[in-house]
Amino acid sequence: MPQVSVVIPVYNVGGNLLACLDSVSSQTLSDIEVICVDDGSTDESGRLLDLYAERDKRFVVIHKANAGVSAARNTGIERATAPHIFFVDADDIVEPDACELIAKTFSEDPGLDIIKFSAEPFPKELSNPWLESTVTLENQVFDGYSDALLFETNARPFPWNGAYRTSFLRDNHITFPVGLTLGEDQVFSFKTLGRSARTRLMSESLYRYRLSRKNSAMALVSKRPVGRLNKHLDVIDAILEDWRDQGRLGGESGRAMLVFVCSFVMLDILELKKRTARYDLASRFRDILLGYYSVQDMSLLLTEDRLKKPLLSLCSAPTGADVFSRMSIYAVVASIYGYKAALMRWVGTVRHTVALPYYLMREKLTLDVDYDDAPSMEDAIVELESREIPVNA
Repeated sequence: MPQVSVVIPVYNVGGNLLACLDSVSSQTLSDIEVICVDDGSTDESGRLLDLYAERDKRFVVIHKANAGVSAARNTGIERATAPHIFFVDADDIVEPDACELIAKTFSEDPGLDIIKFSAEPFPKELSNPWLESTVTLENQVFDGYSDALLFETNARPFPWNGAYRTSFLRDNHITFPVGLTLGEDQVFSFKTLGRSARTRLMSESLYRYRLSRKNSAMALVSKRPVGRLNKHLDVIDAILEDWRDQGRLGGESGRAMLVFVCSFVMLDILELKKRTARYDLASRFRDILLGYYSVQDMSLLLTEDRLKKPLLSLCSAPTGADVFSRMSIYAVVASIYGYKAALMRWVGTVRHTVALPYYLMREKLTLDVDYDDAPSMEDAIVELESREIPVNA
């Protein structure tokens, strides 16, 4: 039986797919299985996968109708036969010893449910200090649930900078949320890290995260802020529903989550130029919050928190959303972060300054640039077809 199941969801990745497959195929740990889920690709990704499987018998290709990355990853979870699952995005690169170190770490600490490790964004010219900080972890171990793990480390939001005990996912019925087209990683992170009996964070960088896809879902949705914020509100609703199921809406965990969800969307809503859009999104945000917290709950949880004033203004009936949607962005920044932060925002530097202390895990990680260094799919197929099929394949 393989030691690690590598799950790769694939949808119209282009020629970068070949480099990803090569990095997985050349792992120093040979005892792996690679489950490639072709999610209805239309760019011959499926053909490239089939050609690769002819050359490496450890690769299993599943072709299915397009249903999104969550459904593709869930198919991989269902088909995995190894005791550990490692999710890899189809245009990224895995370091040669990643699977070996994953298997070794689980073997040396059999109580582990989750391993999270550092990653390296590339190419460097598209990266930024915030992103590099977000994917850099320190060596730590957490036993059981920990607010610190969820809200004070960089363990979230990505699934690809970690590995999971297969039985942990299945025993807890944890899957990726089908239907969410943005932010599904956040939901999965809260589900897994919130239930893990033992989690190890590792400083070693085992993964290279590609930033050069100009047509990625992340880049495209960043051009439609109202649509993006509605998707973020879907994410908040899913996270809060699961948090309620775990019984964590009260106490410090409830306060930390309230701060997180507000930080996730509040300032972005207020920055929208159209008043009707601000009002509609603020109203929906208010309704979601009141589905999980009462106004009294929020007041008690945020007794000494600067977030309390703008949040209660939003949630107070009947005109709270209207009042909130007309509030000055600088007044809200001052209420939450202080007047110095509001002044810094006014000069255009506050977003990066205030993001890290409040752990804003925004989807827009890099500047929207028209840069794409991917080889063509045709070139990738020609390159692969030129390779001999091994005798034992």
